[in-house]
Amino acid sequence: MIDKTMNKLEKFNVLKEDKRVNSFVPETRFMAEEHLWELLKKYGAVILKPIEGSGGRGIITVSSEANENEAFRVQVKLIKQVVTSKDLYSYLTREILGDFVSYFSRGRVSQILSETYIVQHQIPLAEIDNRPFDIRVMVQRKNDSPWKVTGKLAKLASLGYALTNINLGATILAIQTALQRSSLKHLSPESILSQLDQLALWAADQLHRQDPNIKVIGFDMCLDTNGKVWILEANFTPHAYIFLELEDKTMYETIQEYK
Repeated sequence: MIDKTMNKLEKFNVLKEDKRVNSFVPETRFMAEEHLWELLKKYGAVILKPIEGSGGRGIITVSSEANENEAFRVQVKLIKQVVTSKDLYSYLTREILGDFVSYFSRGRVSQILSETYIVQHQIPLAEIDNRPFDIRVMVQRKNDSPWKVTGKLAKLASLGYALTNINLGATILAIQTALQRSSLKHLSPESILSQLDQLALWAADQLHRQDPNIKVIGFDMCLDTNGKVWILEANFTPHAYIFLELEDKTMYETIQEYK
């Protein structure tokens, strides 16, 4: 049985096994040079994440430069750099390992990256005023009760950032407010909210099969530029305090009741 310490890649692999969920999970591999190039060729944009950890630390985005076949834009927090294709992999290894990279053989570098990082299709997020946003969906259960969605909110990236992490200055918004202000305001909010709930409950059910002891999951979900719902991450120890940022404290109170 896989326990609550599942890393990001293990969680994605578990979700991929569920036919209800797998088409809503971005393609994810362990970090390797061949996987980096395969996903860049297929999607044009990837995101590199530590296999453990949270808060946006160590995350790097890579995307093909428009009209330039041999150049890529790399972003770490607010720092953006254009890197040629021949230098990209070595640039990323230095970014991840720092000065330590010079102490390791190429084979050892590959091993370390494969054990500590994932590379994932970067979903083009819907935006509000040219700033991307994603959605936190809290799902909980009591003992043997069914899973229940107990809270939803939107996290709007700070200006210039590609990431929506709170410690990087993201703004918390009520989900209805975010949808009304977003590039997807022409779509039915009721339909979107229903899809978010259903997908989160399916995903929770699938992860619960691997560990019956799980009682809370904080899903980071998103809408892409076409309005499709995706699961970006599943956190088994999510913080509820971000729901206190909402004017209406009802969801926070509901979340606390389930603890």
